[in-house]
Amino acid sequence: MPEPRIPEQIVVHLGAPDSDAMNVTESFADYIKNVASSEIYPTWPEEALRANILAQISVALNRVYTEFYRSRGYNFDITSSPAYDQTYVYGRDIFSNISEIVDEIFNSYIRRRDFIEPLFAEFCDGVEVNCNGLEQWGSVELAEQGLNAFSILQRYYGNDIVLEENVPVENFSESAPAVTLREGDTGRDVELIQRKLNRISANFPGIPKIYPADGFFGPSTTDAVRKFQEVFDLEDDGLVGRATWNQIQFIYNAVKRLYAVNSEGLRITDVTTRYTETLSEGSSGEGVLTIQYYLSYIALFVPTVIAAAMDGSFGPATTNAVRSFQRTYGLPETGEVDRATWDRMENVYYDIVSEIDYEFYGGRILPFPGRVLREGIEGNDVRVLQEYLNYISNTYPEISRVSVDGVFGPSTAEQVRQFKQLFDLPGDPDRVNAPVWNSIADIYDDLYNGASVNEGQYPGYEIS
Repeated sequence: MPEPRIPEQIVVHLGAPDSDAMNVTESFADYIKNVASSEIYPTWPEEALRANILAQISVALNRVYTEFYRSRGYNFDITSSPAYDQTYVYGRDIFSNISEIVDEIFNSYIRRRDFIEPLFAEFCDGVEVNCNGLEQWGSVELAEQGLNAFSILQRYYGNDIVLEENVPVENFSESAPAVTLREGDTGRDVELIQRKLNRISANFPGIPKIYPADGFFGPSTTDAVRKFQEVFDLEDDGLVGRATWNQIQFIYNAVKRLYAVNSEGLRITDVTTRYTETLSEGSSGEGVLTIQYYLSYIALFVPTVIAAAMDGSFGPATTNAVRSFQRTYGLPETGEVDRATWDRMENVYYDIVSEIDYEFYGGRILPFPGRVLREGIEGNDVRVLQEYLNYISNTYPEISRVSVDGVFGPSTAEQVRQFKQLFDLPGDPDRVNAPVWNSIADIYDDLYNGASVNEGQYPGYEIS
């Protein structure tokens, strides 16, 4: 579940969720113009209009981001009913001043500080109906007293809110993976499932905890999935198909209360361990090495992206490389790697790598396969890793040889540990991420082509 984006379109059900009503598809901005023209009066002070429109945007984005309806099997994002969502009147006229404001701010939303999901910014008229959020007529009074839109929102939602602005507009795609997840699979989708099940287990303690939640679908993940399926009356096959994925999504959002103004909130660390903080000039370490590797490889295929030296230090050159990537892919050119930039960079890299045939040929250097390799994983990428390390062991007998079988078993784990210890590489001792793969491939390449591995050849690493 990445950071929110503004969807290009939103599908509106013209009635209550279970009613036999038609769906209509609107651009997101046009949908908000309709809601605002239906919910509030164009004669209100402009700051009151802005405050109300930002609340309406955030409600709609919350529904899209949490897949409130789609995770329950509906084929729409939101309803037109104010009893469930907010008022939408199909085909109505739009007020010109409201249209202008929406065009200016439709790509902004409210969230709470330290949380990433759009706030479910509950609102009501404040006269006939009271609520825990913005009171529409009360916002008019506050605007008349001279408060700006953000100050009005703070009055109702608290001082810990943040206004996220200039959010990228992208096509929305549902989060469920195209293929069923099962034991032996790896990746970000598996990690998401593990983290969600671990949080759900706090409310349903019969569901066992998964440790570590590292994106590897092992026996403990199968056990947790089976128990979840049993508790929620799904076929208990231990597989995560669309029905199980959607139910996990729905229950997770419910126990986190992401549909409420006083939600528990969703933090970056709830979603992933791979991205934990924004990287910027002055940062260093494994995360910086990873983005430098991604940038350098993407630059081989995308001429407008600048390669970055892989030294683990985020300096001006890395900033320029990041800016070139952001410029190429329509992201704000901050030069910093926030979650949006990290996710896009990973996705671009994975798209390139997915077209590569992972077969070992002597001297051929293959890029990081796009998944962290660890004990229990099988595949051609593991076979290539074993070939590289076996070749390196001819020069460095401290590294043992293994059978090249494509199975990352205990002997391969020990081989990786020996390599990382010998070359003083950071991180978990028996896991192969992008920087580790790159170091193995570089040393293999040098040895295969007759070069010697000298002190200082690999900046950031101490070579023995």
